[in-house]
Formats: sequence, structure tokens, C-alpha cells
Amino acid sequence: MRRTKPSRYPSRGIQDIETLYQIIDKGLFCTVAFNRDGVPHQIPTGFARVGNDIYIHASAKSAFIDTIIGQEVSFSITHLDALVLSPTAFDHSFNYRSVIGFSKVEEITDPKEKLKFFNVFTDRYIPGRIADIGEPTPEQVSITKIVRLSLENAAAKVRAGGVNMKMEKDSVWCGVIPVKQKYGAPIIDEQLDKDRELPEYLKKFIDGSGQS
Repeated sequence: MRRTKPSRYPSRGIQDIETLYQIIDKGLFCTVAFNRDGVPHQIPTGFARVGNDIYIHASAKSAFIDTIIGQEVSFSITHLDALVLSPTAFDHSFNYRSVIGFSKVEEITDPKEKLKFFNVFTDRYIPGRIADIGEPTPEQVSITKIVRLSLENAAAKVRAGGVNMKMEKDSVWCGVIPVKQKYGAPIIDEQLDKDRELPEYLKKFIDGSGQS
């Protein structure tokens, strides 16, 4: 049995690769779980997907990144979409989209590949930012470690819809409370001129930032 196959509510498991990618690409953080000296650890971190792999990075001095290189880890990405209020506390639930996977961690050492990741990572979170600030310097690339995790052994699980149980018309209030995430108005750093205009790419980013 695949480790990513849901043991409870297997019907919520999603095999479609495009759905898997959509859940991953909408995520802002993934959590990486690993073993260090016989003790389980987990670290939330930013990431970027390229093809069927995700990439993460950290300082070359990071104990986290050193520990996971060459090790098999598990990783997860989750979106909370709604609170589901049922007639009983026992039956309350959540609507969510999630991905969980397992992968051996491979370090990327080629400077050109590392630079490519930096650009992809930055523009994934803030499209157009690299063109504004410029690429990282060779020194910045050299003091950063970048690793790749395969999505080959990853799967999605989704819960959507309403209460999904029969109830009387005069029951207590039941239904769904949507959960949304979006970016707020930008706050310029106090060291800069307060009248400096927000770049167009950031205006576009904020205007279309509603997460779903």
C-alpha cells in the first residue's frame, strides 16, 4: 500500500496530477518532517515547484538543511477552506485541500541551477520582483544550500461541500463558514520616502492576491 493512500475517507484521495500541482502552487509554506539523532522534527518553509519536484533553501550554516540532505523526509502542504458546522460537536469538520509526500532529499550544487532556483522562488511569491531588484550575487548563491524533493510519491486529499448529513428543519444553525486568505495594503519601510509610488507589478500582485 502506498504510504500516501488515505486510510480514513479514502474517497477524498485525489490522483489527478493537475489537482496535485494546483494545491501545491497555491500553497505559501510546506512543512518538512525529518529525523535528527533519533528525535522527530518538523520545519515550515517556503518552497517553489518546478515540474514534478519542489525546491527549498536555507543558509549553508543551517543544521536543518544539512540534516535532511540525503535523508528521506515527509512533507505536507495544507489549505484550510472552511469550517463545517454540524448538528453535533462530534460531526463538525473542515473543508481543506492537502498534499502529503515522501522523498529523498537531493542537494543542488551547480551555481547556475542554484541561481535559476533563486529567480523562480522569488518570482513565485512576488511576480516581477527579480526584474526590479536584480539577481542574487554569486556570493549570496554560494552561502545558500538548495535541495530538491520529488513529487513522485505524493498525493492529494480534499474535503469539500457541506454538512453531508441528514437533519431536521428546526435543527440548530448548521452550514459552512468559508476561510479566505489575502494580502493587505503594502506598508513602505520607514527608511524610505513615504511618497514613493508602489511599483505596478506590486499593485497588480496585491489587487489579485485573493487566495482560494
